[in-house]
This record gives sequence, structure tokens and C-alpha cells, in this order.
Amino acid sequence: MQTSGMLPRAGQVWVSIYEDLPQPTLLLDIPDTAHSTRSLVALNRSARALLGEALSSMLLGSESSEARDAIFTAFDQNHARPGQPPAPFALSHESGALFRAHFTPLPAIDTLDAPWLCLMHPYQRDQDLALQELISELSALHHERSDLDALGMAVAERLREALNTPAVALLAAEGERFAPRWRSGDATLSERLVRRLRNAEIPADQLHHLALEPGDAPDVCVLNLGGPPAHGVLSWIADIPPDARPTTLSLLATALDLLLSTAYIRESYSEERMRLRAVLEHVPSAVLLFDTEGKVVMYNSRAQAMIGHNRWKHLGPADHPFTICDIDGNELPEERWPLVRAVREGVGCTNEEYVLDFGEVRRNVLMTIAPVVDESGVTRLFLASATDVTERSARDRRKDEFLSVASHELRSPLTPLSGFVHLARQQAEMGKRVDPEVLRRAESQVHRLRRLVDALLDMSRIETGRLRLLKKPTSLRALLKRIAEPWLNGHEGHRIILQNADEAVYAVIDPDRIEQVISNLIDNALKHGRKEGKVQVRLHTATAHAVISVRDEGEGMSEEEVEQIFERFYSGAASRTTKSMGLGLYISRQIIEEHGGLIEIETAPGSSTEVRVLLPLGRDAE
Repeated sequence: MQTSGMLPRAGQVWVSIYEDLPQPTLLLDIPDTAHSTRSLVALNRSARALLGEALSSMLLGSESSEARDAIFTAFDQNHARPGQPPAPFALSHESGALFRAHFTPLPAIDTLDAPWLCLMHPYQRDQDLALQELISELSALHHERSDLDALGMAVAERLREALNTPAVALLAAEGERFAPRWRSGDATLSERLVRRLRNAEIPADQLHHLALEPGDAPDVCVLNLGGPPAHGVLSWIADIPPDARPTTLSLLATALDLLLSTAYIRESYSEERMRLRAVLEHVPSAVLLFDTEGKVVMYNSRAQAMIGHNRWKHLGPADHPFTICDIDGNELPEERWPLVRAVREGVGCTNEEYVLDFGEVRRNVLMTIAPVVDESGVTRLFLASATDVTERSARDRRKDEFLSVASHELRSPLTPLSGFVHLARQQAEMGKRVDPEVLRRAESQVHRLRRLVDALLDMSRIETGRLRLLKKPTSLRALLKRIAEPWLNGHEGHRIILQNADEAVYAVIDPDRIEQVISNLIDNALKHGRKEGKVQVRLHTATAHAVISVRDEGEGMSEEEVEQIFERFYSGAASRTTKSMGLGLYISRQIIEEHGGLIEIETAPGSSTEVRVLLPLGRDAE
């Protein structure tokens, strides 16, 4: 028995079990860690007889050799292709003998971490047998989802081995020509094969011979396969005529046709799926594709963001974190969910609005579900699209509230105004002197009505870009004094604290519009601040800006309210205590931004609110 550093117990096991086996057997130690050394430990008597003294000594030598490397390469190839017949290999290029090997793991023996048995037998150059083994491999590969190009190259390499040829080429049919798809072996011969077949007249029979170059004797074998679109013919250099039976070649052609056609279909399907996903990702709505069993097939990133996770597999309520409600917020039973209804009843919908209730958050969505039918008209899938209309729904609600409030606000001054006018007319008809107080009150209601109409007109001008400013150099100190004076002299003057600038502050502004803004801020502070609380109005400068601030002593606002406070029709906390059209701050911000300024709010729940208006300093008219 020849060994290389055989351990005592391992040697006993080897001698008692494997040394006299008729099957040529080798003992290997192949640890699976990257830094461990692979070793060939022993050969039994049959293996030494098969390989000869020279090869046996080469395998058991302490240094790396061509033969040892071939054994370990065969081991790696068998692990890379489990369940497939092992490929033939040579231990020495000089002898030309080919072998096949099967590998079996053993329990650990002494310090052999990963012992393996290598069972070897000679490989006979029987082309018919080799091709039959290859056909079995191709049948197994038929069920794998492999990349088409990688699969084609692997198949070309195995064909070259099985046909025992220096070059092989698989060509695809392109109309009346053939184009190279995969090739293996000698690059120069492969290129000559491809060049010869591109414009060749391929006979109709299945296997035929062509000359590699015009005028030469036929030395190229051509096997017709299934045809386009994946492939057309298999060709190889024939040093000797093929000895495979016609039946085997026919089976090989069929197996190749099935394998490559299936791989081509899978590749095409994968490309189509990729294109579909790319299209879905560019759709501005959440899109969901599901089958008639309620299984989710595909959805885009907007749908993923809408549902809050990326593992949506089924339509049932247990598979996503929300319930579905109608637009009034009433929870719908599962059978009335639009997605579930489509699966159970085949009923779609068009632009129906629902509310997705996540508990703390609700989203309004506009949903459309359409069936996807096959060529026979049978529904196979459903395509659902959902557009998040939460903001639009909120704006619509605020708009409806605005129309209600606006109607109320416009009617409010008309009622007393009508009464005052009627009273004045009665006094005049009776020949009495019209009471000036009646006229003053009527005039006050007219001013109130004008302010409401002006607000609506300002909103219209802003929306259409027709808001015009009459700018001129203005003393903000004098303007602020004029603005605050009616408040200071009014019945709530005790609540106003004016901190005007010590020196003149100038800006190029439309004074009437700035007065409109500041008056609105003071009015809001008095309305929504704490009752009898102070309102501080201050003018100062900061870098290149004049700053007018209005600070109340109210209950403050939440972050959510601050985010919406400058939107049209939003009345915020005011809606809880008084009616408001929600246009004052919206118009104010537009006016300040038209001046190149900025309006900002500093507040928090339970604390005061300060609104600051920043205007560029300057005396030069634009």
C-alpha cells in the first residue's frame, strides 16, 4: 500500500476496507476552509494498477503536480454540477488517457478533517455513449432557470467534450442566414466554423458534412436543431466521422431544441417582466397586479410606500397594516373591499374613493381596478391603480367649509345693513332727521362687506398672477404707528403693546398692502390669543431686513397646523372658536413674497405665537 503520511488509524481503516476493493479508489482530504491544504492521502491496489507506477507516484508526491491538480479540478466540477454525469478528464497530457471520477464523503478519521473517496474508472471514447449521457444532462438542465448566455456556453463546452472535437459552434437562425451564438474550443477553428456556415446552403437532412474551406474534403459535421428564434444548427470539426447512431443524434437535436428554446422563453419572459416593472415604476400612481386567487404578482415602489412594507403577498386584511373605509370614515367589511370584491365577484371599479386607515394616519385614495384577460377572453389577472388624493380631499373639504363660511360671512353684514338702511329710509319718509349713528353703523357694515369681497378678489388676483403692487419708499416706523393707532384708541387698546423703532426705518413697499398684512396679523392675535392677554407689536432691523413682529399670549399651534396655516381656506385653531374664510394668512404670505420678503411663525402647543414679517431695507424705488 502506498500512502503519503498516512495516520495509524486511517491506515488501518484503509487496509481493512478499501485496499482490496476491485474499484480503483483514492482517499482525499479536502477541507472546505480557504486556508486549509488539500491532500491526496492514499491509492488502493486497483487504482495503482489502473494508473501505473509513474502516475501513482506523481499523485502521492509531496509537491503539486498536473495529475493531482486534475483530480481536485474534477472534484470542484462535480460539486459545481451536482446530480449530473461527471465530465471526463486527463491526468496527463502525454498519455492521452481519459478518466471519470465519482466522489463520496467519509466521516472524519484521526486528523483528516474532510476525507473523501474518489472512485475512478477509465473513459472510453464511445461517442454514442457520451452523447446519451449528455442528453440526460440536457434533460436535467431543462428544469433550471439559468442565464441563457451562460447556459449556452456551458452546453457548448459539454458538446465539445462529448463529441471529442477541438471546436464546436451553436448558431442561431436569422432569416436565411446563421449568426454565431455560442462556441467552444479552439478560437481560430471556431471562427472558421462560423464563417463557413453563415452563408452555407444547409441540406434538408438532419446530419450532413461540409468542407471547412471550399475545395477541401468534407470535414465539418452539421446537425439541424429546432430552428429560430433561439438557435438553428450545431456544427463541429470532425477529425473522424461521427460514430453516434442516428437515433442518438436525433435525440440530441431534440434535447438541445427543448433546452435552448425553454431558456430563450424564460429569458424573454424575464426581459418582458423587467420592462413591465420599469413601466410601472414610472406610473405616477400606486399600481398592483394580482391574480384571480388574490395572490399579489407585482407592484411598484409607490404601492410599496403606500402600504408601508415590501412583502405584500395576498389581498386579505392580515397581509397589510390598514383597513379600508368609505369616504365618510366608516370601516367596510372585508367582502366590500374593492380588491377582494374583484377576486370574489370579478367586479372592477373606476375612480372610486376609499380611505386607508392605518390607525394614526388615514390616506384617501382614488382606486381603479380593471381585469386583464387572455386571448380567449378569460380573466387571468387584475390591474389596480390607486392615486393618493389625501391632500386634494383635504383641500376640497376646506373649500366646502370656505364656501359655507364665506356665505355666512357675506350674509352677516347684509342683515344689519339692510336693517340700518330700512330704519334710515323710515326716518326720511317720516320727515325726521336721519340718525347719524344709524348711518355710521351702516357704513361699518359696508366696510366689513368690502373687506370680505376684497379678500375674495385678492385670492383671484393671486391665483391668476394679477396681484399688482404700487411700491414707493416708505417709513415703516410711521406706517406701523398709523396701523396701530386705531387699535390703541379702540376698546381693546389696553391689550396692544407697540414697540416702535427708535430711528426711521425705510423700505420700498406698497404701504396699503403692508397695512393689510399687519392689520390681519394684529386682528388674528387679538382673536386667537388668550382673552385679555397682551399683543406685542414690534419693529426692528436685522442685517439687511426690517422685521415687524406680532406676538400674542395664546395657546400656540401644533407642527401640523403650522405646516398648513398659509394654505387657502385653512382656518386652523380659529375654526374651534370663530368662523373664518381661511384667506388672511394665505393672502398675507403672497403679498410679502411679492415684496421679496419672508413671513414666518414661531410657536408650540401651549405657548405664545409670534409671526415675523421680514422686508428688504431700502429707499430707492424700483
